[in-house]
Amino acid sequence: MRGETGAGGPHAGNAGGSHAGSPGAEVLGAREALAPDERWPAVLVAGAPQLSARLIAEVFGPLLALSPAERALLVGTLEAWLECGGSVGRAAVRLRCHRNTVFNRLRRLERLTSRSLSHPCELVETVLALEALRWAAGRG
Repeated sequence: MRGETGAGGPHAGNAGGSHAGSPGAEVLGAREALAPDERWPAVLVAGAPQLSARLIAEVFGPLLALSPAERALLVGTLEAWLECGGSVGRAAVRLRCHRNTVFNRLRRLERLTSRSLSHPCELVETVLALEALRWAAGRG
């Protein structure tokens, strides 16, 4: 995607067309047929594996030091919260726990990562690190 600029971005010329020749398709290759406009975070982290590894270490470093079960619980809560559009109530229903449990897990995640989920830039870093973590786990 390097070097592609313009008012509409690198994907503007492909509106409504096939995604086969898109930058995302090239980056992800056969592993995952994904149009970049469907999941930009996945395309971004897959296209920069070294930066993605640094992002994981910087954002999730303390989280990675937890036991696998504890880490999975916090990451799963974050995923559910994101999939529910940031709704703690809906995430609690999905996770079959009390909404205060979701709040507590998210606050713990914020303490561990030193990032607030209520600050947009910090949330973007957290989401990208989560996507990088997923991508790294899927290719290993």
